[in-house]
Amino acid sequence: MDDHSPFAMLHIETAAQAVEMFRAALPKVQKEERVFVLPLDGSGKVLTKPILVSVGHEDGTAAIDAGAIFREALKAGAEEIVVAHNHPSGDPTPSKADIAATAKLREAARLLGVTMLDHIILGSPSAGGGGFTSLAELSAED
Repeated sequence: MDDHSPFAMLHIETAAQAVEMFRAALPKVQKEERVFVLPLDGSGKVLTKPILVSVGHEDGTAAIDAGAIFREALKAGAEEIVVAHNHPSGDPTPSKADIAATAKLREAARLLGVTMLDHIILGSPSAGGGGFTSLAELSAED
């Protein structure tokens, strides 16, 4: 990314900052899940806008595909990533599948030498907790 990009000066230090970027990439009406990756350099500097890697199928559920996520992240030159997906229901509570996918993504990141900072689930902004769940923050509480 060149230094004239609107993202060149952005740094991500908190989940809430990443959430703002992901929300800007979502359509106003959400009928299906969408999975995004936000590529960062090694110091939290945003390399590009969130990259859409998957859109939900007929049932609305999107695959959290590690191959697609890391292919896009590495293409962008990422050393760190934040992954996010939305829950069209508006409830940002992680499912067992979300938690399992996060563990797989963390292992893939470790093998590839990329730091996965967070997996964020986006719900309705009016939902409790700001309308999102940071799985990094959840695991830190355990």
